[in-house]
Amino acid sequence: MAEVTDWDTAQPIGDGVALMPVPSGVMSTVPPKLATRLGKVVSHKLIGRGGFALGMRPFRMADLPVEAWARVGEYQREVVLEAAAKLLGREATNLDVVELVVAGRANELEWWHKEQPCPHPTPGVCVLLPLFDVALRRKGYVHEHTFAQRELVGPLGDRVGLVELAAKAERGEPYGILLGGLMTGRDADADANRLAAESLAHGDPTGWFERLYAESASGDAIVPWDSRSPHFLLTEWAHPGHGRALVVGAGLGDDAEHLAGLGYETVAFDVSESAVRLAQERFPGSEVRYQVADLLAPPPEWRHAFDLVVEIMTVQALPEPLHGRAIAAIAEFVRPGGTLLVIASGREEGGPVFAPPWPLTPSEIGAFATGGLESGKVEDLRDGERHRWRAAFHRPA
Repeated sequence: MAEVTDWDTAQPIGDGVALMPVPSGVMSTVPPKLATRLGKVVSHKLIGRGGFALGMRPFRMADLPVEAWARVGEYQREVVLEAAAKLLGREATNLDVVELVVAGRANELEWWHKEQPCPHPTPGVCVLLPLFDVALRRKGYVHEHTFAQRELVGPLGDRVGLVELAAKAERGEPYGILLGGLMTGRDADADANRLAAESLAHGDPTGWFERLYAESASGDAIVPWDSRSPHFLLTEWAHPGHGRALVVGAGLGDDAEHLAGLGYETVAFDVSESAVRLAQERFPGSEVRYQVADLLAPPPEWRHAFDLVVEIMTVQALPEPLHGRAIAAIAEFVRPGGTLLVIASGREEGGPVFAPPWPLTPSEIGAFATGGLESGKVEDLRDGERHRWRAAFHRPA
């Protein structure tokens, strides 16, 4: 253990405890009993010094709190970013590190782990692991085993292999998580992940929307998609018009108000009663008709009732097994001669998902052309890490 461990008393990770864990994966084959004995050695070295004997066990390595190990990951990430900044001659970002690795320059990054025996398949994977580890932890993922820090378990039970994920990024392939987002402060997705996990665990795929909006009203949660403005892909596309419009999963009402301002007689619905109430409070006197409704069991009178239907990132908020049912329901809202606009996050077929949301694949976008709807212009929009769809469908008159 001494040969693969760098004790760093300048980096506290617990109540006066400081250590740098062995490189990811080194301990994955250590039997539990031996891991416990090693924990005693650590206790003696870092805590005992003059008080604990090796026969005592003040703590086991596996007993260190999740927050302690998370701080180690944060430290490793910062060291990698500092090494990248030194190489580039300017402040570096996560995406800068990814670009360096893809360009084959991982060996040029000087950081402490480079001097240790490394169990990772390539230097690029080694460099990227702390970045993905921190990003996934902030989405609610945790390590299943303290020492085997190669696999993370998400709040919805999905498993992510860090080495495989980093190797995918090293090859320049889509890796399905935003490393370029804000990496300081509170994670905007944390509340949605937490509530979705709890709701789905009880077999309720939509109940978490109400809890999220209700808690947001009291300041106890953040609605990650609430930008307090209509979606820019909608404002670019929509023009003044007339007829009836329906906004699916309207949230706090910004998209619905935009359509009403363009001249549409607008109906906006959400499964969350709190969302509907908050939208009405935000826009008193609005001409939009806000109402509570369930996309999976919509009012029958909405069938073929709208000239324009706008679906923005609602289907992707549902678990994948419900996508087909939700897509079919949305298509049914469009009347003859009407149009459906779909805006969604995208991913490749079989691409990684760190849900929620469950971004839509090309085949799922194509599935909106159902029940007589015909596909119009489908835009596959790429901007750095982000992959979005903007697709229009029409029902012949």
